[in-house]
Amino acid sequence: METLRLARATHQLLECGVEALEKIGRELERYNDRQERTDGDS
Repeated sequence: METLRLARATHQLLECGVEALEKIGRELERYNDRQERTDGDS
């Protein structure tokens, strides 16, 4: 039973980590898009 609880907690932690990485990736894409537009104006 303890192993199942640990596995579930580990899964949730990994899921949160993946979601955070996806958010970071989206923010980096938005940042890069803004930089490219700014660089194009120069």
